[in-house]
Amino acid sequence: MALTRDFEESVMARAERDPAFRTGLLTEAVECLLAGELEVGKILLRDCVNATVGFKELAWLTKRKDSSLMRMLGPKGNPAMSNLFEIIVLLQAQEGVNSGSGRTADGEAAVCEDVPTRKAVAQSPASHAETAWNQGSSSSNR
Repeated sequence: MALTRDFEESVMARAERDPAFRTGLLTEAVECLLAGELEVGKILLRDCVNATVGFKELAWLTKRKDSSLMRMLGPKGNPAMSNLFEIIVLLQAQEGVNSGSGRTADGEAAVCEDVPTRKAVAQSPASHAETAWNQGSSSSNR
C-alpha cells in the first residue's frame, strides 16, 4: 500500500511535535532488529528516518548516497551491520536517546504508548508509522 503525501505529512507533523513518538519508532525498530526481525526492523527504521532527519540529511551525515540508504532499508535491502548501526547511532543522537538505557538525555523513559508492537507491523501491509499514527489520532480524539 503506497502512502499518500497527506499521510506522510501527517506523520512528519506528529513526529515534529511528539518526541515520544519519534523515540518509540526508533526503539521498536532496534528491538525488532535485535530480535532477528530484519524486515520489520528495516520498515520501522525507514519510517523513523522519514519522520525525523530524512534521507537527504542522513546521507550527508553518513557520507553515503541517499539512494543507497533507501535501498539498504528497502524490502530487498541487506545492510551490513556496521551501516545499520551507524544509522541507529545517528538517529539516537538526533533524538537524544541514551543507547542501551531506553532513556532520553534528560533521564525520561523513552516510551510512546502509540507505537504498536512488532506483531502489529508484521500482520499489516501498511507501514508501522501509519499504524502508529492512526492509533495516536484515535486516542487523541477520545
